[in-house]
Amino acid sequence: MGVTEGSITTKPVIIHNETTIVYANPASLSLLGIESHESILGTSILDLVTQSDRDSFARQCEQVSQKDVPSLGLGVSVTGVETEPEHLIAVSSPVEWDGSDCIQTRLIDTNALLPSGLSADTMDSTPVGISIADASLNDNPHLYVNDGFVELTGYPREEVLGRNCRFLQGPETKEEPVAELRRGITNAEPVTVELRNYRKDGSMFWNRVSVSPITTENGEVTYFLGFQEDISARKAYEQEKELFELQADNVDEVVFITDSTGTIEYVNPQFERKTGYSAQEAIGKNPRLLKSGEQDATFYEELWETITTGEVWESEITNKRKSGERYQVHQRIVPVTNPNGDITHFVAIEEDITESKFIDEILDVMDRVLRHNVRSSLQAIEGYTDVLEQQGMDSDRQDALEAIRQQTMKLDEMSERVRRIRELFQHRNEQHTLPIEIISDFAQEHRDRHPEADIELSLEVPEGVEICNGSLLELAIDEALENAISHNDSPHPHVSVMVQQLVDESAVLITIADNGPGIPENEWTAVTSGRETPLVHGTGIGVWTMYWTLTALGGTMELVENGPQGSIIEFQVPLGHNESGHQ
Repeated sequence: MGVTEGSITTKPVIIHNETTIVYANPASLSLLGIESHESILGTSILDLVTQSDRDSFARQCEQVSQKDVPSLGLGVSVTGVETEPEHLIAVSSPVEWDGSDCIQTRLIDTNALLPSGLSADTMDSTPVGISIADASLNDNPHLYVNDGFVELTGYPREEVLGRNCRFLQGPETKEEPVAELRRGITNAEPVTVELRNYRKDGSMFWNRVSVSPITTENGEVTYFLGFQEDISARKAYEQEKELFELQADNVDEVVFITDSTGTIEYVNPQFERKTGYSAQEAIGKNPRLLKSGEQDATFYEELWETITTGEVWESEITNKRKSGERYQVHQRIVPVTNPNGDITHFVAIEEDITESKFIDEILDVMDRVLRHNVRSSLQAIEGYTDVLEQQGMDSDRQDALEAIRQQTMKLDEMSERVRRIRELFQHRNEQHTLPIEIISDFAQEHRDRHPEADIELSLEVPEGVEICNGSLLELAIDEALENAISHNDSPHPHVSVMVQQLVDESAVLITIADNGPGIPENEWTAVTSGRETPLVHGTGIGVWTMYWTLTALGGTMELVENGPQGSIIEFQVPLGHNESGHQ
């Protein structure tokens, strides 16, 4: 290509025959701080390059002079007569000057070019690909690419400079991001796209390309600055995560994913249904929002120590829903690692076992209690029958007959209670919320049934508060009051019922205190252990009924001694929502 002095633009340009300078335009003299054009003619352009970059620049000039490549670019430090070294990009290409083959070297001042003041040295040491294209030439050929670009694409500089970057496109490159990139360049607007590109060896990689126009003070677009970043690993993770989430969205188990610090990043729809927390409420939070208080600090310390060492954690735990209800799950937490073995995420899978454990417990105890009580009653009936057969109709026979009637009534009563429990539990999910004031009705029914008893009620709850599943709560309170009165050896049983709302307004605390002999230790031990044995068992189902009922309500039951005599039962029951949506 032949050039003349008049055809050279205002951009800094130096023409040299091999290394001898034959022309330098005013822009280059100004950039280098050289006042006289004559003072630079006949000198070596290598003298303008610092010693550390001189050999590299000499090799670039040699390649260009042999016309092996259309152009080459190199980050160098140059210095003028009285100036400090400047970090520039020197783009060299073969030209014809006054009938001779020469080299044209264009100097690009990156300090003035980039708002960040990014130097050529800095660009070469940057791990991402950086390129500079000429906005003034057709097809915007590349004038410079850094070492990161060469490493990312596998193309040597001589195969990149002077060309448009579309050579990186291939069979799987979509037209949409290419068209978006083209529109940004055409409109001289910053643009960022993610697209599939191909290296020199044919391997595909995901490239995040950002292109920004570089303008002069008068608004003229002179260059396009491009950044290329390999995001293949991120894309692979996103695709795997999308596939996993698609599968997780359709499973029955609760699934959530946290980062390595335990912050929730994803929850599946089953998580939202089971816990009551929406994805928006849960993401960004710690799984401790499900903490029920049933597991102590040591439990969670062991859990965290296990999964942070890369091991899988598996256990049965009790969680708490947003509504305050407690539920049991079988939890499995799996650490996820990257190719370097570093833990990046934790995947938690929870299976709700509340129903199965609840039913198993009920069936086990029902079986034991019914068999035990029926056996005892039948033995009593057989014994009194023998008495009747051996004696006439005297007073003893009359007593025996009465005893038979009493035992029969007990069997009938227990059968009815079992039927009622079974019916309530079968339909517990169909129950509606009821106002907390209904506890007053429960208390009054027992006053009418037991006029000898003194039943006090203190209802310290605001109006409008409602309780979930009022029928089950009635069953629990009925059992508690009946136990406190019927098993009281005092001629005037005294029972105190206090209802209070917790500070966080998520539940109510119902305290039932009596002056009776208290619940036998073996009864409570059987309940707290979750099973009965030949040595540890109760004599009925009253305490079990209370415990089951509170569990079904998502609440808790505690037993406290009431000195000097009696017991205190504490029911903690989550609140429901009335029609207006308020607790």
